Amino acid sequence: MRQIAAVNTRLLQVGSEVFPVYGDERSGWTMDPGDFPPATQKWRRYGSIDVLFFRLINLKIMPEGRT
Repeated sequence: MRQIAAVNTRLLQVGSEVFPVYGDERSGWTMDPGDFPPATQKWRRYGSIDVLFFRLINLKIMPEGRT
């Protein structure tokens, strides 16, 4: 059985939706708590919570089915 280590969690509200985000300024931020094993490079996470928040806003305002 795979154990997941405890990770700092925060909730970000974008419009009417609330997203759990994980991490800190030292290790980076992600929407997937599974992104923190030692084998995962830090560049795969967002460098700050502001950048992740901006990304969530962009995803929220894009028409569905477009990237």
